[in-house]
Amino acid sequence: MIDPAKKRLTRIFTLVALGFSVLIVSISYFFLHYSTSREINRHMEEVIEKEFLDQFNRSGLDPFKDMWNQYRFQILNKEGVVVVSTRNSLDFYPLLNRGLLQKAFSGKRKIEALKVMDEPYLVSYFPINVKYIGRAAVSLTEVEKYKTAFLKLILLTLPGMFLISFLISRYLVNHAMEQISDFFTFQETFSSNVTHELRSPLASLKGNLEVTLRKDRETEEYKEILQLGLKEVDRIIDLLNNLNLLASSKFKPLDLFTDSVDISKVVDELLRTYTPILRAKKIKLDANKIVKATCLCDEALIRRTIENLIDNAVKYTQEGGSMSLELGKDLKNILITITNTCQALDKQDLSHIFEPFYRGKNSRGHSTGGKGLGLYISRYIVRSHGGDIKINNTYGNIFSLTISLPL
Repeated sequence: MIDPAKKRLTRIFTLVALGFSVLIVSISYFFLHYSTSREINRHMEEVIEKEFLDQFNRSGLDPFKDMWNQYRFQILNKEGVVVVSTRNSLDFYPLLNRGLLQKAFSGKRKIEALKVMDEPYLVSYFPINVKYIGRAAVSLTEVEKYKTAFLKLILLTLPGMFLISFLISRYLVNHAMEQISDFFTFQETFSSNVTHELRSPLASLKGNLEVTLRKDRETEEYKEILQLGLKEVDRIIDLLNNLNLLASSKFKPLDLFTDSVDISKVVDELLRTYTPILRAKKIKLDANKIVKATCLCDEALIRRTIENLIDNAVKYTQEGGSMSLELGKDLKNILITITNTCQALDKQDLSHIFEPFYRGKNSRGHSTGGKGLGLYISRYIVRSHGGDIKINNTYGNIFSLTISLPL
């Protein structure tokens, strides 16, 4: 769902960026055309005013024959006949514009662009006196070469502009939609996993009820089936509570009901709760390194986190194994370290261990395997308190993690 949107936005942004680039280049080209034309007109008027007319007023017609190389000058009478030409204009006969000729005799200076012998020129008609008007022309060949070169450069850079626009657009879209992409990915995964996880207990509950209704049963049998059903309902409720926390974890920290809590007391109570299970599995517990530590936290959530981690340790410690729990503190944090023996851990499992719904190789097919939410939710709770849970350097069949909570 998100990838087609990214591609569509990338195409739109690319076209917009490319269109904007082309617009800027086009404006630059027209500005070049306008500025060069205006500068040529200004220079021509300056030459006509300060050199041509000044020379004419001082010397008359004859000196013009041997003057000027850059500009072509001609003096015309009222019939449009060339009376005098500069040396470089003897064979220069542009098409006479009688309209501009008449306007020049009426005292107006006019300019036109035209081709003479396939070469572009800018031709100016200007008044001299009642008998004559002047016609000056300057070649635009070099200017047109520069414009053509600039236009070719624009055309050559278009593929580059397109590529740059595409790369920038793709980067900006990916960067802008990173959080949105994460949200959609999380939502899709969340929906898929919720369906998967709820299907098993609901199918079990439905199957038990269907079997029960097939025939009349004794009271004790009904009680047993209702107890099984109640157990499945508890599983569903527990799962929904975890899913509720999971859904919130992507957007905000938990709302906490904080109070001063003696963590050592919480740990002691939980260890006593797990004593029968530890004895049944013949697990050796070392809990001698526990100091008194108090912090400001949500007791119910922290209790749930520690219980969840102890439960995981007990669950994955093989019969006859060992387990230790240490509670200490430094200048800023309370540190709870839980270590247990287990089957050899895969490095890939360790890198994904805090991902929701992820089950390592050791938990797959495990009779007490969870839903892959425990560690993720535990870390979410601890981080909402300003702390963190980190995996310690593990090796072989030893697994160890540490909870840090701000004092």
